[in-house]
Amino acid sequence: MKSAVIVVIALVALVAWAGSPVTQASDGRDISSVNGSVKADPGQTYDKVSTVNGNVRVGRGAVADKAKTVNGEIVIEDEAKLGEVETVNGSVEIRDGATVARTASTVNGGIEIGNRAHIGGDVSTVSGEIELKGAEVGGSLTTRNGDIELSDGARVRGGIHVKKKKNDNGWSFGKDEPIEVSICSTCVVEGELRFDRPVELRVADGARIGQVIGDSVTRR
Repeated sequence: MKSAVIVVIALVALVAWAGSPVTQASDGRDISSVNGSVKADPGQTYDKVSTVNGNVRVGRGAVADKAKTVNGEIVIEDEAKLGEVETVNGSVEIRDGATVARTASTVNGGIEIGNRAHIGGDVSTVSGEIELKGAEVGGSLTTRNGDIELSDGARVRGGIHVKKKKNDNGWSFGKDEPIEVSICSTCVVEGELRFDRPVELRVADGARIGQVIGDSVTRR
């Protein structure tokens, strides 16, 4: 009888653990979930940190090849090193000194990148703001329906592209007013600034930018 009770207790504990809203790894190379948030421990190394419905957090100084979710935000803490960061419905926050070797992207959400952070490839969103605070991006910044702000000496090596508001099927979405693009006095944008929809461009004295391409660009 005692052994039966012990088995029941063990099964209850297992079910409770499986239903926990946050999965935090201590062993293994992957962290994954379907319905729940996941967290990579500070200073540890993993292959992939992923979920479907939930947030992803990569701890300070942790290393992972990919951080990914579908419905949730992604937070990359200070000094962490990632290969790629991707979500669909959620924001992306990459904090001071973190590194993303390839790309950082979302569809519906903003992207904020902190001081001394480095992104090797492109940074992209469809509907959301992009904010660089002293960060460096090796590729381009791309959006359809979100403002862009560069501050504190941020540098973009691959240019800026604000795409047309309508998608390939002609469906219109997002705000009607012009997109605002702000570049600080110590900021640098190499490559073209290509604007396929109306944009208000604010370039502070001292900033260095590439060629501006677009028929509906208002300089402030």
